[in-house]
Amino acid sequence: MKNWPLAHRILLLALAPVWIISVLLVLLVVIVGITEIDGALKARGVVITRQLAPASEYGAFSGNREVLQALTQSVMKEDDAKAVIITDANNKILAVSGKPSKISPELANAADNGKVIKGEHGSLIFGAPIYQGKSTNEAFDLFDRVPNEDSSKLKLLGHVYLELSAEASRQSKNVFVTISILIGLVGTACASVLAMRMSRDLTLPLSRLLVGVHLMEKGELGTRIEASSGGELQELEAGFNQMAEKLEASHKSMMEVNANLESLVIARTHELEMRNHDLELLSSTDRLTNLHNRLKLEKILEEEHQRSLRYGTFFSIAIVDIDKFKQVNDTFGHQTGDKVLVGIASILQNHVRSMDAVGRWGGEEFLIIFRETNIHAAVAIAEKLRCAIANHEFEQVGVKTASFGVTTYQHPDGINEMMIRADNALYYAKKSGRNRVEYKAD
Repeated sequence: MKNWPLAHRILLLALAPVWIISVLLVLLVVIVGITEIDGALKARGVVITRQLAPASEYGAFSGNREVLQALTQSVMKEDDAKAVIITDANNKILAVSGKPSKISPELANAADNGKVIKGEHGSLIFGAPIYQGKSTNEAFDLFDRVPNEDSSKLKLLGHVYLELSAEASRQSKNVFVTISILIGLVGTACASVLAMRMSRDLTLPLSRLLVGVHLMEKGELGTRIEASSGGELQELEAGFNQMAEKLEASHKSMMEVNANLESLVIARTHELEMRNHDLELLSSTDRLTNLHNRLKLEKILEEEHQRSLRYGTFFSIAIVDIDKFKQVNDTFGHQTGDKVLVGIASILQNHVRSMDAVGRWGGEEFLIIFRETNIHAAVAIAEKLRCAIANHEFEQVGVKTASFGVTTYQHPDGINEMMIRADNALYYAKKSGRNRVEYKAD
């Protein structure tokens, strides 16, 4: 329903209560009317049988069938009477008129308890017992009688049965239902016309407003709608036009301001990009050596590790430690030591491939990441770097050497396992005399 057009939703909301109330009213009238018609037929049958029972006492007691037959024939003159039967206490027929349904033993029990039984073709059978000496005033009780102790003391002479046809009642009910439905349809039609008129009075102004909103949404700020609906809707239409005028004026002012701001925004954006670039460099670069810092190296290691897991490639790493670097700081001072670090960083940067990554791991340690390189190639490159460092003459310090611990990625290695192997290889190089390249393959 949410996706329906506005006019259809309002129309449904206007018509639904009308239809529901009309249907409920028609159902209520039909149910009450049918109940009354059925009740009237049953009440008439009960009255006739309870009048007939005491009237049949003499004939049943004396066995005068002529009297009983006359009684049955007189009752047959009643409307809808289909058959009348008078029996003795043993359910033997004493008099009968009309065409009765079959008499069953249950009829006697129903007559004693004042119950109504359905006969053939929808007819209703009413029964009443004939007692000797029972007061005739009790026969006019329209309510169902419950046998009591007094009834059990009376002598039962027989029963009277009246079968009434329900055909006329059925026709009356059909006519009543038809008339009720017709009246309901006419009432529903009139109410629907009024509801549709009310719906149109609401939907037309709202449709104009909706069209105006869509045009404004497309950028047509000069849109105005007719304000002629009257009442609150006209105030709403006038309010829309005032809002459109203010919005159009504001848009013009904003466009003028935007024209002046565009150049300023471009300049500020360029400045921000430059600052972001500088911040990125600062966050990933060692300030002393201008190499990658440890944070950047860890990120590169993780990228290479993930690439190896996904594509089955391999890479190698080398931890580089400057031999006896503490003596440099103790002998010449930290400034000279920093110059040695900068010099070695420059050697490493200039002697590795462009695809490899070099960074300061911490203190006098450096880390080299050899991309797409096996252990043998990594060892060869590390040896070249060791020689370049050993052959360099540092100011004040002279010759300095470095030890290398090399390893390569082995599936399913983690980064921590690789670093442990490389660190163990570096320890072995230090223990074996320094200025060496050692590797651990596993």
